[in-house]
Amino acid sequence: MVSMAGEAPAETASPRGQFAWGAEAGTGIDMGGDDMTTFNLHASFGYRNDWIRFAGIGAGIDVMLSNSTRSFPIYAMARTSFSNKPKLLFGDLRVGIAYNQTDGVPDRANFYIQPGIGIELAKGKSFSSYLLLAYTYNSMTFYGDKADTLIHGLNRVTVSIGVSF
Repeated sequence: MVSMAGEAPAETASPRGQFAWGAEAGTGIDMGGDDMTTFNLHASFGYRNDWIRFAGIGAGIDVMLSNSTRSFPIYAMARTSFSNKPKLLFGDLRVGIAYNQTDGVPDRANFYIQPGIGIELAKGKSFSSYLLLAYTYNSMTFYGDKADTLIHGLNRVTVSIGVSF
């Protein structure tokens, strides 16, 4: 390869990807006024290359702060900036099920989806850290504040900080 004086040499992208894993912590703020705000811990394992920042599976625990309800999401996820060059912003999508445990309602698995947008905070040769803002929908059923009221679906705004390797 020949480069002119003053030009940076072109980077050669590796078509092969590599194993990736990550973890994140955050909070999910209940938008329905049902006092179901959560503290979240998630981990993921998968693949990455130049175009895909992350593609794989993940699992976590979402603990409601005001009661003894727990949710265990298990999902497929994809994260990309839609470019093979490093970008500050990226899209993140998670789709799967959440195994929900709440008082008075039988434990069951429900639909779970979390589309979001992230911003890269720092990047090294083998890691990156990020801040993620997402909408999270969990189709769980739980008792509301009013007597004999069942609520179907939990809507949250989720803010997380994470790292991937």
